[in-house]
Amino acid sequence: MSMGLSSPNMDTARRLEAILLVGLVFLACAANGASRGHLFGVGAPRRSLTDTTNRKVFDVTAFGAKPEAGDSKGRKMRELPGGGDIDAPLPQLPVAGGGDSGSDDGNDDGSNPDADNDTGMAFIKTWVAACRGEYKGPAKVLIPKGTFLAGPVVFQGPCTSSREPIVVEIQGEVKATTDLSDYSSPEWISFENIDGLIVTGDGVINGQGEKTWNGAGCHSDDCPHSPSNIKFQKVKNALIEGITSLNSKYFHYHITDSSNVTMNNVHITAPGDSPNTDGCHISNSDNVKVINSIIGTGDDCVSVGQGARQVTINNVTCGPGHGISVGSLGKYKDEQPVVGVTVTNCTLSNTTNGARIKTWAGPNRGEARGIIFDNLVLDHVKAPIVIDQHYGEKKSGGHKKNAKDPNSGKQSLYKLSDIHFRNIKGTSSHNVAVSLSCSATNPCDGVELNNIDIALGGAGTAKNTDIASECYNAKVTTKGTMNPAAPACQ
Repeated sequence: MSMGLSSPNMDTARRLEAILLVGLVFLACAANGASRGHLFGVGAPRRSLTDTTNRKVFDVTAFGAKPEAGDSKGRKMRELPGGGDIDAPLPQLPVAGGGDSGSDDGNDDGSNPDADNDTGMAFIKTWVAACRGEYKGPAKVLIPKGTFLAGPVVFQGPCTSSREPIVVEIQGEVKATTDLSDYSSPEWISFENIDGLIVTGDGVINGQGEKTWNGAGCHSDDCPHSPSNIKFQKVKNALIEGITSLNSKYFHYHITDSSNVTMNNVHITAPGDSPNTDGCHISNSDNVKVINSIIGTGDDCVSVGQGARQVTINNVTCGPGHGISVGSLGKYKDEQPVVGVTVTNCTLSNTTNGARIKTWAGPNRGEARGIIFDNLVLDHVKAPIVIDQHYGEKKSGGHKKNAKDPNSGKQSLYKLSDIHFRNIKGTSSHNVAVSLSCSATNPCDGVELNNIDIALGGAGTAKNTDIASECYNAKVTTKGTMNPAAPACQ
């Protein structure tokens, strides 16, 4: 055999060796890419929104937030659940741009009388360091045990620290200031322009609305609009879980211009007579879920406003309050359609309404379609099933004048269609359990009543024991049990 030629066995061995080497290089590159979160480019899936482990903790007390007198200070770094070093002090963390940290080291001596403003600014500085500071990696903002008084706070994105969702964990109680002149816009805590967010914890967001309701809290002739507790605007892929919202000055939660937002296992509470304290108001957003939650307020437990698409409300306990509502709609010009609202497996107790759709009577056009209320349990609900297309007339007194004839007076131009009330049972405290009052100008189409079983009962029940239904200007189909009897539409 010539020395210049290799044997077939040697060629095969070299080819196998080359293939093995290429394979090892590929695996090494893949592992490196996976560790950076982009194994197959920017579209690689991120960590689940329910995973809050192994993130660097940015504690607000290290950035100057001070609990109220009597609460502990000098917090330690902690990671819940899992990860972190509970005994290691939180390191000094730079703000965006890497400049002088100033009071960010947590050594404020408390001499500033505007402690509430200092706390709000400390929250914002903590957020900036975690969201878009020098640190690069998964991050969590921690509001630890203790009570913190704060004015307006804006948590603004986009975040550049990591492709993972940023976490805000609330362990303590955050209380809002009560002077309405502090609020230049109608929200107290806002999250804006963020893709990937988790707000979690067993803490409390306390709006202290009891000190501002009915005109209190304003000391000028030009009172600003009361702020919502928490607003989510232009937020994508978010989870709000576990926290309690207490006594908001206005809405507890306002979700707008957002997508893929889930509220799970939250507790929302305010007295039944507190004004405009909707539990969660949703507008101009898609794929929003409110699930597994307990809501009691002075207004709608959940209200679905214009531009909402594919909204799910499931396993919510509501009461006191005004029920679960689509609307009000039609108050303003050029409202976007409401499409695809599903309310299922909810319990409503001692509420003024149950399943309700409401539109204003007036010149503004719009539409709402694909609305399902299914498997609801009612306990002493004043108006269990309602379509009210004369909502504004009630407030102006015009509807009272025409209560016996909803076809007279101002009519709504809003179009309602593909509406389903299914498997609704329980007790009503009012004689009219089903009221479908649609517009004479633009009647409702495709309204279904299916397995409705509502009896008169509960404390304060009317002396008249008859229970009835009423219908105006709607095309209605009925199936299954109908108690009260199916209405004859006029």
